[in-house]
Amino acid sequence: MDPLDPIDGTEKTPGRVPPQTVARLTVYRKVLAELHAEGVENVYSHRLAELAGVHPAQLRRDLSIFGSFGSISRGYEVYQLSLTIGRLLGTDRQQTVALVGLGNLGRTLLTYHGFEERGFHVGVVFDKDREKVGRVYAGRRCHPVEDIQTVLPEYGARIAILACGPVGVEAVVDHLAKAGVKSILNFVPRRIPAPPGVHVEDVDISATLEMLSFLSKVEE
Repeated sequence: MDPLDPIDGTEKTPGRVPPQTVARLTVYRKVLAELHAEGVENVYSHRLAELAGVHPAQLRRDLSIFGSFGSISRGYEVYQLSLTIGRLLGTDRQQTVALVGLGNLGRTLLTYHGFEERGFHVGVVFDKDREKVGRVYAGRRCHPVEDIQTVLPEYGARIAILACGPVGVEAVVDHLAKAGVKSILNFVPRRIPAPPGVHVEDVDISATLEMLSFLSKVEE
């Protein structure tokens, strides 16, 4: 069997998949990778669901969207299912990601090895600071943000990370969309309207800390 083929069943191409389902698939993939690292070859749905923090019926519904996997006698083959979910997520091949903003956060993200391990390569960087433009950071030359539409198509990046300041960020997003970017991971501390056909995922670290602050007070 090809290592990317579905396990004991048929794989199907679904229509629109809810973002919540996609988010759970990433958790399943992470758990499966951990099990594989521990030498586990097979896992039953109830155990995988427990480790992923979901109900077994939810896990089976999520996977059934894409086809039939596993068997009653052996459960899921850990390595094969991990590869299959990776293919469904598009992380079975390396993808080039654009990074906008080379402040402290941007430089940290640029050197984060976890992206490479999951199939993402930050291949091109941009900044509006003229003192940074033209310099090389971790092997990548910094380009001015106004050149996004001319430079980015050379790299074929469909995903971008925003780690820049909030001033003028809407224009940056517009440049990214016109350059072919379809998904944006936004670390800028403000909500950004998504252009047509572009998905923006906000990461608000301060808001998360506020939530944790509230939860810690509840526990007192």
